[in-house]
This record gives sequence, C-alpha cells and structure tokens, in this order.
Amino acid sequence: MDIIYEPQGAAREYSNLALNIYKGCEHACKYCFGPSALNTKRELYNSDANPKKSILDRIRKDTQYLAKNNINDEILLSFIGDPYQPAETKYHLTRKTLEILIEYNRPFTVLTKGGTRAVNDFDLFASYPKSRFGTSLSFTNQQDADEWEPGAASIHDRIEAIMNAHTQGIPTWVSLEPVIYPKQAIKIIKTLYPYVNHWKVGKINHMKQVEKKVDWIQFREEVRELLDLLDADYYLKKCLTELK
Repeated sequence: MDIIYEPQGAAREYSNLALNIYKGCEHACKYCFGPSALNTKRELYNSDANPKKSILDRIRKDTQYLAKNNINDEILLSFIGDPYQPAETKYHLTRKTLEILIEYNRPFTVLTKGGTRAVNDFDLFASYPKSRFGTSLSFTNQQDADEWEPGAASIHDRIEAIMNAHTQGIPTWVSLEPVIYPKQAIKIIKTLYPYVNHWKVGKINHMKQVEKKVDWIQFREEVRELLDLLDADYYLKKCLTELK
C-alpha cells in the first residue's frame, strides 16, 4: 500500500493500520514526535500543514486494495498531522477521506485535538457503525495546555466534542497521553468517564527532566484502580505496564 500503512513500535498499541492526511500540524505540541519521525525541523512541521500530493486518489487506491483483500483492521486517522487541525477548515480532506472509507466499508477511528472542528462530520460517524471518535487530553489546567499544546483546541472545546459525539451515539475514546501531571489525568477520568467508551493511557516519554518528577509506578496503580472501580474499558500502554 502507498498511503495507508502499518504503524511500528509504540504506535502499534493504537492501531494496526493508520493514515496521515497532512504533512505537518499547526497544533505545535511540544512533546510531538512528528518532526523527528519525518526528519524535519519542528518550526517547518508546525507551519506546513499542506495535504500530501494526490492524497485522495492514493487513499482510494489503498482502500480498494483493503476491500478487495478483505483486510478489515481499523484505520486510525492520524498519528502525524491532526485530521482536524485548522487546515481542515480550508481543505475538508478528512471528511472526503471518511466518505471514501465508508464507501468501501472500512472501519476507522479518528484521534484529534481539534475539538468541535470535527462536529460537522459527526453525521458521517453517527450513520456508520464501523466508526469511532477520539480526542487527546492531557490536562485540566488550560494554562498547562497552552504551554504544551499552544495551537490545539481548548480543553473545554475537546470535552464538548466528546460529549457531543456520545450524545449522538458515536463510540468515543480518549487518548490520555502523554500524561505529564498525574493529578490532572485522574481528574480527566473522573470528569469524563460517563461519556467515554474506551481509554488509552500513556506517560510522557523522551523528556527525562519531565519524566523524573513523577512516580510512574504509583500513578499506574492509581489510574488502574480508578478505571477498574468505574468498570471502564481501558488500555495501559507498555511504557506504564512494563515499569518495574
């Protein structure tokens, strides 16, 4: 396949297949691995959110291949370049992509920090049972979010999108990653658990000065206890479960 691919490493804990529509991301998250994955300067990655060349034709071709070969793994949009970053309001490529995936009966899930920019596409999600909607949340304090995720939708806006999706019967999930401040992560779960069908939890990585401030084993046990108490469906990433 050309544009739909099999993630490697820790990304595989999210999905067996993935699709990145945009080359960069305007959300400019400080912890983002996108620039290093693409071997590009962070400033360029955060300013150049143009779509990939002939993206829709390439998506259609790969989607036809999956359908023809009866490959039914869920496709995640996206690991690199948020599908509902501001550029989407100009290009509308995520909606067109979802329409192609639906046309060929492919299961998909979206992960975004774009908040209610996604709501205009909820008609597609709500009418298609092989879809899920997810958002990334790491903070309850907006000042912290502004520091770490300066271009992303506000916490309130992302929460509003999840609640809206839940109200429309769309299966929802939250990527609670990267956890940087454990107390805020716990608060997110306590606030949103009635609206979230699945949780993925992972800690901050590759930033040693930040990581060493937290007792991650203690956090792992606390978050596991809470999610079990709530009878929640969840997955703790290996960066937490393999700690000793």
